[in-house]
Amino acid sequence: MVPAEGIPTVVAAAEIKNNDAAVEQPTLTEETAKKIVTQVKHYFGDANLNHDNYMRKVVGENDGWVDFATLSRFNRLRQLMGILPAAADEANKKTDRFGKNSNKKQQQQRPAPVPEAYVRLLATTVKDGVAETDEIEINEDATALKRKTEFVPSDAWFANTVHVKGLPYGVETSDLIDLLTEHFGKYGDVKLLRLRRNPKTKAFKGNFLVEFAASEDAEKTAKTEDLEYQGSKLEPALLPAYHDEKLAADEFIQPELRKPGGTYPSFEEWCTAHGKVPPTLKGDGKKGAAAAQSKSAEIEQIPGVLVRFTGVSGDVEFPALKEAFAAVGPVKF
Repeated sequence: MVPAEGIPTVVAAAEIKNNDAAVEQPTLTEETAKKIVTQVKHYFGDANLNHDNYMRKVVGENDGWVDFATLSRFNRLRQLMGILPAAADEANKKTDRFGKNSNKKQQQQRPAPVPEAYVRLLATTVKDGVAETDEIEINEDATALKRKTEFVPSDAWFANTVHVKGLPYGVETSDLIDLLTEHFGKYGDVKLLRLRRNPKTKAFKGNFLVEFAASEDAEKTAKTEDLEYQGSKLEPALLPAYHDEKLAADEFIQPELRKPGGTYPSFEEWCTAHGKVPPTLKGDGKKGAAAAQSKSAEIEQIPGVLVRFTGVSGDVEFPALKEAFAAVGPVKF
């Protein structure tokens, strides 16, 4: 099982408090303990380090040793250990009709501090769950861990990855990565699954990348006809082929699709070269916020209304239009 992707929210070190007296000694179920160990091994694994710049920086310091206090600040591990209050979790799930967090007060709140009891719980859980054959080792006093071997970046992931599209835009559950990993595990050993997101809104685009351990499994999956997931028809393609198709169409290549070692323009450079204006508002601070508010006020968002527009060339595909209009609000069809 591939754990949650990406770089988790990290809480400041100062927020780890020695407040064990006020915290009931935490415990974990066997299933949750296994998930935590899997998640930690994932952070230190080759597949993750090939893409996770933050974790590469962390393992590149202190001779490779990463203390458990640092790991305890990773959002995914905090969630698995139950550090985030239930009320805060529910507030984070509340979204408006445009998929944004409707709880403005909650958005401004900082995550709950990490009690030392949970740091010790994490250390004990990982120490008990890591085998001698695993890639990571733990120091004698169980305060830190590191990779046994130095990480060497690899470009093999590119040929071993399948790009898949076809899921609903903006529809995402907390266990989506686990479910998709299990689903595609029928076709081979899945090393990593990454959801693609709208760079501006961070909404799930309905597309994702599945990295297999073997290129043969990737090729087999890409050729699979009638591939479906929970009623949605999926369109798989080998990432190199998908990349070349977009490149031939002179489209902007998002970072997660880029070929290792390739040279690509930034989005602003690409827009300038194509005579386009980047769909972002310039400015910062109060000036930028005022501009954003003014721009938003110009567009009246009414659910269920059909909008007719003109000026689009005939070679533009529907997914590109859908993503562009998603910056205003959810697009049904």
